[in-house]
Amino acid sequence: MKNYEAYTVADFIEDESFQEWVQGRGNRQSFWLSFPERYPDKLEAFRQAEQFVRAATVAPERISEAEIRRETEKLIESAGSYSPYRQLVSSDLNDEEASTPIRYPFRWGLAVAAVVAVVIGLRWYGSFDQPRQVPAHLPEGPINQLVETVNNTPHLLRVALTDGSEVVLSPKSRLRYPAHFAADSRTVYLTGEASFSVTRRNQPFMVYSGETVTKVLGTRFVVRAFDSDKKITVQVRSGKVSVYRARVNQNAGNKEVSGLILYANQAAIFEKSDGNLTKTLVANPAIVTQSSQETQFVYDAVALSVILRQLEKSYGIPIQFDEQSFLECRITATLSNESLYEKLDLLCKAASATYQITDGQIVISRQTIH
Repeated sequence: MKNYEAYTVADFIEDESFQEWVQGRGNRQSFWLSFPERYPDKLEAFRQAEQFVRAATVAPERISEAEIRRETEKLIESAGSYSPYRQLVSSDLNDEEASTPIRYPFRWGLAVAAVVAVVIGLRWYGSFDQPRQVPAHLPEGPINQLVETVNNTPHLLRVALTDGSEVVLSPKSRLRYPAHFAADSRTVYLTGEASFSVTRRNQPFMVYSGETVTKVLGTRFVVRAFDSDKKITVQVRSGKVSVYRARVNQNAGNKEVSGLILYANQAAIFEKSDGNLTKTLVANPAIVTQSSQETQFVYDAVALSVILRQLEKSYGIPIQFDEQSFLECRITATLSNESLYEKLDLLCKAASATYQITDGQIVISRQTIH
């Protein structure tokens, strides 16, 4: 039994099971996912080791044929002008002996072997180059210095960032991010789907995904941006998020950005075909206030307007309606495990009303009686 309470950063790095988990392999996913909760004192070492293993598995940049030739020429030149063995023995020779050229039949053999080793090594190093799916319209920056994590497993993969934020990467998804964030920004690049839990900081956290940018200070949200999908979606679980289209040649002096502001349970949909960005609601809105009194809604002849305002507060979704139209409408019901839309269906049926989702809001209208 391993003594995890005494684990250091080096112990984590040398642990094969830990390495496999970081790389999305192995059969101890649940153990390592729950490790920070079971051993909170080891959280810092755990995260440092995780970042080290991820950085060590970054796909290398491709080495060109020209670079291979240059390195080979340098090695041949140095082999012809320098002999460590000659320098070692020349100090024991007299002047005449030292001035006499010393021939070593194995010298060029070693040089040639070294050159061959370099060429083979460089070709092997370059052969691991993989085509990278980089989101379009990235801002200028040291992109080649980013760490890349690819989830090639059928399971969710957790990625811990150095600012304390966490990303849960879906299968067949790819995340690129700095090993250490800069002091003035936090920027990552996503291809695929991921759930973000962003630690609140003064520096904005920005997710580039395809042609969209999601900008937050601290919140929880989900981005889906697979190359094969016809649209990109951003769903907010808590807090506030701004979503806008990335501009390739935006003037640095122009700070105006056309986009959307999303709150909890709201979503943005970007249509790749026409570049249209719209706001709607998530498929299954969740209660954002977890008070025990608000998880079950019990009403006894309560005005519909009161019920709707309570739902608005509980789900954090604006509900628009004409209070005068429902002034005399009172509801007796118990609502608990139903989804928000099921609750609205029941209330609207009792009040002879209908509802629509417009611009991330719920609009309720009284049915016209003929």
